[in-house]
Amino acid sequence: MRGSRFPSLKTAGTAALLSALMLGLSACSSGDNIRDGNPPPTGDFEITSGAIAPLMEGADDPLFIPVNLSRSNGYAGTVTLELEGDTDADVSNLSVRLSGDELTPGNDSGGVLLSLSIADLPLQPHTRSLTLVATDGVDEHRLPIDVQVEPVDAPDIYLLAGQSNMVGFSGDGTRNASPGGPDESDSRILQLNGSANDQFSVFTTEASFTDVATNVQSPAIVVAEDPLHTPRDENGIDGAAKSLDFIGLGLSFAKQAVLNTTRNVILVPAAWSGSAFCTNQDGPSGQWNAAASTSSELGNTLLFDRAVTRANAAIAETGGILRGILWHQGESDSNDRCAPLYADNLRQLAEALRQTIDADRRGADLRKADANIPFVVGTMSRGDDVAVFSEAKQLVDLAHRGAPNQISHTALSNHDDLLPPAYPCGNDGCIHFGAEALREMGRRYYAALQRAARN
Repeated sequence: MRGSRFPSLKTAGTAALLSALMLGLSACSSGDNIRDGNPPPTGDFEITSGAIAPLMEGADDPLFIPVNLSRSNGYAGTVTLELEGDTDADVSNLSVRLSGDELTPGNDSGGVLLSLSIADLPLQPHTRSLTLVATDGVDEHRLPIDVQVEPVDAPDIYLLAGQSNMVGFSGDGTRNASPGGPDESDSRILQLNGSANDQFSVFTTEASFTDVATNVQSPAIVVAEDPLHTPRDENGIDGAAKSLDFIGLGLSFAKQAVLNTTRNVILVPAAWSGSAFCTNQDGPSGQWNAAASTSSELGNTLLFDRAVTRANAAIAETGGILRGILWHQGESDSNDRCAPLYADNLRQLAEALRQTIDADRRGADLRKADANIPFVVGTMSRGDDVAVFSEAKQLVDLAHRGAPNQISHTALSNHDDLLPPAYPCGNDGCIHFGAEALREMGRRYYAALQRAARN
């Protein structure tokens, strides 16, 4: 049975330089790493290839695999080269060009140029099974090539946005960061060292929301530690980097993400308690609107702008790839004047973040409204004292649940069952999830992100 063919496989003469992101690969010679069970060469020709370095996802230059044709018994025909993948997975994101795809007497050397664009989800090291086919229209020789793929050398970045349940209000003393504890730090999970959510001494002007020096503390990238939205203090009391002892969902999310990547995970905290799309007397001076509006109900764009600034800073500092956006918000917009606007505001936010955040190693093509940068929305708490939603809150809840149908590459993280007594509530009652719920939410957010990437 034939394998999966590559579209537009052959080029005449020397292959043009490949555009976008490319990778290297390892090929097999006729005697090395060739899979068992292949038929012996037929006709009066065969092809061979030497071993080459691994194929790196997102490499700047294509990898060249030399191919040589051996003739016997006076064979003088013209042989054409093609490349197949054994399965669709073997050719996913792989671009191929053939140099010297027609081998003629006196010209028995050609080659394969391979590049691998960066996948939507992080890759693990793996092997791709390809077959180089040489044929003269009657006889053919098939050369198996096992390609060793290495993931792109760049960390995975995730933006955390929304209000208090994304910040994490699990309750004082609920963090368990002791060795082996559920909130223990991991050296492969890092965070942007963002400034505190303080509108009285830090974010005092509109310009401060987009000022990198105001947003990012030194050192800019540190080991992630709860609470993520509190900056690290190298001179903290008793050596503690963070004086507060509550948690959010971000670290639990990252502990799932790091299992499926060989690179570091970087969290970008950008949420703010009490924040909304509409103006809110009890919230911060910044709002989440993706663009200025003429609506008297909607506020400004300052928190959106701040989130973009922080994501850009993380990309610039680490060379990382924006792999997803986590959103938990809605309580502060659950009123009669704001709730009817919520679904459209949420869609505009997700699409504008994808368009506005600086391009990363995946390139400018991924800065469009429907780009596969997963957007995950979480449901609000249904704990004891907020179990019955008002009509306005139901409208916001419906917007959350409908988001996967309205926004591309979006998924819902459902928390309806995270209820007391199994999941105690957090600060100020059940409007806030407690520590056990937040840890479980992080795991669910990661599962939802994987669904969103595949939608």
